Amino acid sequence: MEILFVISLALVVYPYLGYPLVLFVLSWFSRREASAYDNDYRPSISLLMAAYNEEEWVKAKIENCLSLNYPAESLQIIIGSDCSSDRTNEIVAEYENKGVRLLPFQQRRGKMAVVNDLVKEADNEIVVLSDVSELFDEDALTKLVRHFADPEIGAVTGNHIYNQGGAGIGLGTRVYWRFQRWLQRIESRLHSVCQCDGTIYACRKALFPYPDSSTINDDVAVALGVVQQKKRVIYDPEAVIRGDAIEGIERFFWQKVRGQAGRYQIFARFKSLFFPWPPLRWLVFVSHCVSPVMVPWFLILTFVSNAFLISRGGFFAVFFALQCAFYLIAGVGALAERFKISLKVASVPFYFVMANVGSLCGFFVFLARSQSPAWRKVQ
Repeated sequence: MEILFVISLALVVYPYLGYPLVLFVLSWFSRREASAYDNDYRPSISLLMAAYNEEEWVKAKIENCLSLNYPAESLQIIIGSDCSSDRTNEIVAEYENKGVRLLPFQQRRGKMAVVNDLVKEADNEIVVLSDVSELFDEDALTKLVRHFADPEIGAVTGNHIYNQGGAGIGLGTRVYWRFQRWLQRIESRLHSVCQCDGTIYACRKALFPYPDSSTINDDVAVALGVVQQKKRVIYDPEAVIRGDAIEGIERFFWQKVRGQAGRYQIFARFKSLFFPWPPLRWLVFVSHCVSPVMVPWFLILTFVSNAFLISRGGFFAVFFALQCAFYLIAGVGALAERFKISLKVASVPFYFVMANVGSLCGFFVFLARSQSPAWRKVQ
């Protein structure tokens, strides 16, 4: 039982402390830039967006795209509407005289199917993918595509910055993603990141892997598909897009369930990446893509094995009490979120527990094959 406790606790801690420490040490042996970028490089790009019932956001997004600091003659904008039933198509059509192209799909298929069709329709050598609800900084595209001057680079992901909000899920989300971005900065210098941000990433059209249309996590599937072609995927913190963090327990929970079901789907489809070669690629994939998904299982094993060891007193009793206190604080955070009370001290424990509960549920959703590739908004 002691061995089970030690191993499970170590595997809980590894993604959050062990792996960052490994990256920190390795970073001392690699002081290179993430790419041999050229700030003046302006390739022709196609900006692609999949939309479903985005009437609330699509006008602002189009205006944002048209105002970007990028040569108009080198920028193509295409929006694919996944059988939207609101005014999305009508609003986009109003901008056709400004060069915005609408592809109104008549059958609901999901984001990946729409993205694949958009890439096929793109005329330019670089495709940029984005969501409708987030807005680019003025220089986001120039920062993003400058890295393609380096022939080693197959894809680049940008920096999704969440607008400031209160406590609860919003604060937990911002803390989590700041940690993720720190990891990605180092991974980009060492080798590649294993995931793009679905709100802002670019890929060479010739390398776009066209994942199966049932794929849930397009941003992971595209990144790993490019890596499999022996090209690098990197992160640029200066290529910024901004949006609001998800608020509300139900929306956050179902997004986690969907996302984690998608992760298990990715593992089943990218089995070759579990082979430990090349070493850096394997380290990033297993440590940053796989091990966090396994954390909830090891949390359960840690708690149960620790419960069996309480009678020994000392460290085991204290650590079990600390676990109980942590989960109690998370529960208080859930109540605070439900009643719209700002309680920052409980935000991170609440986010952590909710994310891992969602991950567990995502596994069973994956097993049941009950997750549709067609996304929907949770109110």
